[in-house]
Amino acid sequence: MRSALSFLGFFLAVISALGCSSDPASSAGGSGGKGTGASGQGGSGGASGPVCTMPTEVPCSDQVILAMNLKKDAVTAAITSEPDGSGWTSKVDATAGGAFNPDPTAFTYGRFGDGGLEKVDIGDEASLTSMDWDIAFRRYVIRINSGHSGPSCVTAARVPPGTTYEDLAAVPAALNYHHDEYFTADCTLISDGSGLENSPATALSSYWTYPGCVKMTGNVFVIELASGAHVKFVVDDFYSPMVQATCQTTGMVPMGETGSGNFVIRWAMLP
Repeated sequence: MRSALSFLGFFLAVISALGCSSDPASSAGGSGGKGTGASGQGGSGGASGPVCTMPTEVPCSDQVILAMNLKKDAVTAAITSEPDGSGWTSKVDATAGGAFNPDPTAFTYGRFGDGGLEKVDIGDEASLTSMDWDIAFRRYVIRINSGHSGPSCVTAARVPPGTTYEDLAAVPAALNYHHDEYFTADCTLISDGSGLENSPATALSSYWTYPGCVKMTGNVFVIELASGAHVKFVVDDFYSPMVQATCQTTGMVPMGETGSGNFVIRWAMLP
């Protein structure tokens, strides 16, 4: 019996080594802490080699599909990118059928590439088994491909307060990276605290706060990709620029068309 258990332990260890890497400092149940430190120099975006190469099973996948209202069909929504210094400004159509649509379409999926944020044509349900995407947007929710969002090992860490996007030139030491874990061990959704229905506490959810509109916090993040590359990332707009400015100063948006769900993000690979 002991021999059989020893073999089983060895088998599970081999499987774990083939999948997404794990850090002893990681924690479960919504924290997704990945530990500290950054990948070394070398390759695109300072990658020192893949963090993971094989997909892992998404926990609570049935509950994720139901609670997040995930769809089978991909959306035709566009992603466009323009060079911005050493990085990119990308615009993402995450309108998903409109702010008051009771049955929104799928997330808009993207991959950080050499030519900007590249659109990945994939539906929500397929995203739970695909490593081809890095980040996804729908309405005010942004997911990354790990944890309850997907089978890869993309993680995100907020940089220290006061650090601006422009000033961030290298990966800071001792960042606390998080997987996208927003369900408990018994598969209950963990809310982001906004008060909005089915709004999950994703790794990037602190890009906004909700005084009565989707207000940008200006929080800057480092996203570690499955390749080991690092991306600095900030969200500038959720609404059209003029409406976003009103939200920022008043905590409200005017009646009528607001351009909500049209993200403007800035990002760049870090050395």
